[in-house]
Amino acid sequence: MPLENLLTLVEKLRERVDDHGSALRQNEMLTRYALIDPLLRELGWDTEDPDVVIPEYKPGSGSADYALLNDGKPVMILEAKKLDTPLQDVVEQGIKYCMMQGTNYLALTDGRRWEIYETHKPVPIDDKRVVAFDLKDQSATEVCLKALALWRPSVISGRIQAGQTPVFDLTDDPPSTTAPQPIQETSVLSPPTENQPPLFVEEQGWQPLSALNPQIGDSQPTEILFPDQKKVTIKTWKAVLVEVARWLIKKGDLNENHCPIRFGRTNYLVDTSPKHSTGKEFWGSEKIESL
Repeated sequence: MPLENLLTLVEKLRERVDDHGSALRQNEMLTRYALIDPLLRELGWDTEDPDVVIPEYKPGSGSADYALLNDGKPVMILEAKKLDTPLQDVVEQGIKYCMMQGTNYLALTDGRRWEIYETHKPVPIDDKRVVAFDLKDQSATEVCLKALALWRPSVISGRIQAGQTPVFDLTDDPPSTTAPQPIQETSVLSPPTENQPPLFVEEQGWQPLSALNPQIGDSQPTEILFPDQKKVTIKTWKAVLVEVARWLIKKGDLNENHCPIRFGRTNYLVDTSPKHSTGKEFWGSEKIESL
């Protein structure tokens, strides 16, 4: 699923809400056809394949607008309403239905607003909501990131969460009782000495990590060259973070005193335990020594 395609689709759906809002507010089936089904398909749910999606799902007691399947079993129930229908009117009923069917996730949508609930979580209903987004009230990029919670591999794996933008917020670090030594970021970009070859030779395809500005769809780097001339082959964007952290820890430039290292206001990139400030577990965590 190229993210450029998802971004293009989100822009198109926003235009449909503007251009055909009057008709969509009168017709649930049109809302499903014009707004809901296209997003499901882009996120890996083939609405034409009964092994993947069953509309008007009626397993015996009750019914649902959609059942999203894995190995023949519903992994998410989706309740669809016509545009601008208040979603809060159907939350409790939808969660009860999922509880009866043993389905862990519920999605509610009017085509514009989407809400996803973890139905079996032992908390009040409002706290069961794990992701919510609005096609019109949020930027297309933010909608895309949050819509990734509906991506089929994520739902099947049980790791439903919004995507994250690669932004570091260093302005809100909590006060620490132990004053850590600053991480020497400048050492990575230090000019070479007489006996040291240049670290980043543009003609050879090298560039400083600080110069990376990845865009959706960009290929990830294939190697990292550290100031001590160590080269590490990498295959994913995650590996960039892991190997840089590993190198800094080995040099003694990253330790418990620097933690937590934030990205965003509630999420941590590196910490002494794999939990964000919200209590949620890190996604795809990797332990490197004590961090």
